[in-house]
Amino acid sequence: MVTGLGARGVGSVKRWVASAWVEWARQAPSAALAVGLGGLIVLARVALQGALGPASPFILTLPGAMIAAFVGGFWPAIVVSVLGLLVGQWALQTGGAPPLGPLGAAIFTAIGVIIAVAGGMRKRGLKQAAADAERLDDMQRRLAGVARLNAMGEIAATLAHELNQPLTAIASYAGAAQRLVERDTGQSANLGDLLEKVTGQAARANEIIARIRGYVTKAELSPAPQSLSEMFDEALAVAAAGAGRKVVVRREFDTAADRVLADRVQLQQVMVNLIRNAVEAMAEAPRAELTLGGRAGPAGFVEAWVSDTGPGLPPELAERLFEPFVSGKADGMGIGLSVCRSIVEAHGGGIRAEPAPGGGAAFRFTLRRAP
Repeated sequence: MVTGLGARGVGSVKRWVASAWVEWARQAPSAALAVGLGGLIVLARVALQGALGPASPFILTLPGAMIAAFVGGFWPAIVVSVLGLLVGQWALQTGGAPPLGPLGAAIFTAIGVIIAVAGGMRKRGLKQAAADAERLDDMQRRLAGVARLNAMGEIAATLAHELNQPLTAIASYAGAAQRLVERDTGQSANLGDLLEKVTGQAARANEIIARIRGYVTKAELSPAPQSLSEMFDEALAVAAAGAGRKVVVRREFDTAADRVLADRVQLQQVMVNLIRNAVEAMAEAPRAELTLGGRAGPAGFVEAWVSDTGPGLPPELAERLFEPFVSGKADGMGIGLSVCRSIVEAHGGGIRAEPAPGGGAAFRFTLRRAP
């Protein structure tokens, strides 16, 4: 047991060293550039010694440290600050003036540390911003992939449903014709064999389509306790990317009813779809206000909603809005809301659309509440 723990500890140290080495190698070029630029500025004071003498010994140290901090962050700024202190002390002694005492050196060092800390904070902020952008891009790619798969599944399920009826009719008619031929012994036996083959092939096609429909409508969900407001915030960041108009966002979440059981990626596709539809609906509206919210619903459920201040729901489509291939957009396929309904119903909830109180449309859906 001790040996196993020791081996795991050694393995952890090795992984930490490897990670640190990779991070150092990644940052080394920018750090070297920062030290080089800042160091050149500081060392320029040596060339000016003949003209300045002991006057202004640290005149180039702060600019050099600032550039090092801006380019490389904390440690390059510290290195350049120390170099500047040494060059300044050399300039004083060479010019016949006394060097800085402990108090002066301490004040100078404190200023250098302040500059270095500011540079380090900027570097961490840039790194965090890059990580957030990468995470957002990854989320967009995953949601786009899920959206494509769900749309394909919805189309396939709809086609399977529509094609199943005529194939069933073919099988029924062929069976009836086969029985009529069997009663009339004067008909050719080959006709009966042919109709039997038609019946068999129609039944086989029916079974194949039934299997396809079952496959595309049984998407595996991984429901887990999730924060409704956090999922909406992430979906908003994805859906608002590239929006052509500034939209005012209102959040109306009940913190006591914020935990739901959901497959995060699947449900965020619903949220992204509804938010994008709302933003597009308000493209020409005089007021663009998007409301996202959640509250306690029926027993064991949480109700969430997305509402806008657009033109509202077309009356002729209001009853069929969630059916496949029904769209209120001129270039819409009519798949998005159908996919939303399938995902919400797979979670055990329901979705509906209604006029928003202040004008526009509101889409409300329910989810099971997390224990």
